Amino acid sequence: MTAGEAQLIRAGIVYTADETERVVPGGAVLVEDGRIAAVGTDAEVAAAAAALDRPVRTVDATNMMVLPGFVNAHWHEFFSSRISPMDALRPVRDDEDVPGWMSSGGNLLAVSPLFDKFADLVPRLTEREAVDIATYSVWTQLRSGTTALADLGSLNQPDALVAAFRAVGIRGVVSTWVSDVVCEAGAARPRRSRPAAAVVDELDRVAKICAADDTGMLRARASVVVVTNMSDEAGTGLAELADRYGLTTGAHLCALRTESPTVREFFGRGSVHRFADLGLLNDRLLGAHTSFADEAERRLLIEAGVHVSHSPAKYGPVGESTMSETRLIPEFAKAGLPVSLSTDGAGKPIGGMAENMRAAWQQHNELYADPTVLRASRALAMATRLPAEALRWQDEIGSIAPGKQADLLMVRADDWRYLLEPRPLEAFLHLGGSLDVDTVLVAGRTLIKGGKSVHLDETGLRRRYLDALRSCSARVFDVAEPQLREVFARAAR
Repeated sequence: MTAGEAQLIRAGIVYTADETERVVPGGAVLVEDGRIAAVGTDAEVAAAAAALDRPVRTVDATNMMVLPGFVNAHWHEFFSSRISPMDALRPVRDDEDVPGWMSSGGNLLAVSPLFDKFADLVPRLTEREAVDIATYSVWTQLRSGTTALADLGSLNQPDALVAAFRAVGIRGVVSTWVSDVVCEAGAARPRRSRPAAAVVDELDRVAKICAADDTGMLRARASVVVVTNMSDEAGTGLAELADRYGLTTGAHLCALRTESPTVREFFGRGSVHRFADLGLLNDRLLGAHTSFADEAERRLLIEAGVHVSHSPAKYGPVGESTMSETRLIPEFAKAGLPVSLSTDGAGKPIGGMAENMRAAWQQHNELYADPTVLRASRALAMATRLPAEALRWQDEIGSIAPGKQADLLMVRADDWRYLLEPRPLEAFLHLGGSLDVDTVLVAGRTLIKGGKSVHLDETGLRRRYLDALRSCSARVFDVAEPQLREVFARAAR
């Protein structure tokens, strides 16, 4: 899109994901100055385009679904962990055992010291390594249709995430890795691992960087990766910063069966009551995987209007029973809480938002033996409009409506999977996925076309990412050189 030019995206089937979840077969979208000027039938929008006193470029979206860009409000940048000791030593087969820290209710007393160690690993990355790893990781999110991405604590440096968001061209919410105490087996109280003031000061620094950004593409968020690793002093400081800067907050909250009992043992009250005491329980809070709350905690969460984000495509592979054991997440939705989808984080680009849409569509309906509990259009809203609300970005993104930023996806719906299919979004959820994303626009700027980046050298991104892993793995993760050679030999094949 050149300066002074408008775009007319026409003849697709438009899924708006707005409050009415309107669908427009044979629809069109008019984009001016990076914003949506009109949406409706092809004839209506073509007439609006013809009335403009500026050049209009027509984009052929025949046989395509036009969707809002995905908003991934719960993500971690973990791509440096592709070459951790655990991964480097794992055999090359599909039936290998994986660590069970999150399975069978979770082992918080194993997770807490492990995640605290991550805070020491992040500074070991050089600036160049951190940026190259983060940029490749963020690009995989763009390629799979994410146009707004929110960090909930990453195994990477916040400044590298800022650089990656800017280089890739998507909207980014930047956070920090909060860990100032550790809960360990055999201990009676949390062990201090670093000063609470240092954790709070780091978020303050990141918040200032994002506040100074004049593009409208960056924001900061206060987040808590594991509640066992946040002291009360740090929690109070995060709440004060969130109030001062108007930040949203995020936390893995009641995410595992063993969480609240462990938190009660070490802090004297469960996670939800603790968040309430610290000033963190309000409608700016996104709770990730919030499925293991007792009745009193549920009432507090509903009264506070907490946003709930879940990642159903992730649970089975790591042995979490987040959906099936309590059925609390769909019950929260029935109670009126906003419930959205996200990818969580791993050293893998897939499952993306499309895969989590499919998993939610299948699992919510299966839990109730009712295919109308979660319709395909609602699954789309859970990947777009609702997470935008969680980030307080709903006035700008999350649905296709006049005045909003033109963050759009186009997905082809003309191959064998869609033959004679009157409901292409359902067909996409049945048989499609991230790799079917054809075109991605952010603020009207085309970043992906025909499944390829139009502004980034994908080969160079991959090479720099692998080079960064080669450079940092032995130093950061203590992986022996022979193991590294084998891992990178696999990558080259």
